[in-house]
Amino acid sequence: MSRQKTIDQTQLFHETEQLILKAGYTGFHFKALAERLGVARSTIYNYYSRKEELITAYMLHLIEEAIKKMDDAIKSEEPLKALLRIWVKYANMHQMLQIMPYIDQKATSKVEENTQKMYALFNEMKSKITNVLYRGQQEGLVRTDIPMPTLVGLMMATVQIPVHYTELENWVDDVHDLLLNGFTR
Repeated sequence: MSRQKTIDQTQLFHETEQLILKAGYTGFHFKALAERLGVARSTIYNYYSRKEELITAYMLHLIEEAIKKMDDAIKSEEPLKALLRIWVKYANMHQMLQIMPYIDQKATSKVEENTQKMYALFNEMKSKITNVLYRGQQEGLVRTDIPMPTLVGLMMATVQIPVHYTELENWVDDVHDLLLNGFTR
């Protein structure tokens, strides 16, 4: 009997993301993923019993990574710009989160657990952004006449702004300028 291959978690998550971006949630299945990874489908089942488990595990990992980076960004001299740099790096996070309504969040206890953790982390992310914006208000850099939920929503929505630059820092500068100064001169 031959020994089954193991799967590198980083490669598995990378290929999971790529397949979801290419085929969407309904086109994502272990057969296609196994082909991308060069393993038997059964190898994936050794790690995850259903696609919902894998996808929610990947999404949980993605949000955890972004939050770790946010902690460093918040301590920087220009936290809003630092957060924008994170959004560029994790731009696919928004697309990943858009598939949540299609996932059977009660498919298994692990899916349910991952989903609960994701929503808790998403709220933590919003809280961190709120704190940065509140600090900006105290420093006179962020408007106080706009409700905080609107400011937080706008900041989080920047992940959807397409990057049309070869240098990502140019995108960060332009979006930062728009956030602080608006559309008018």
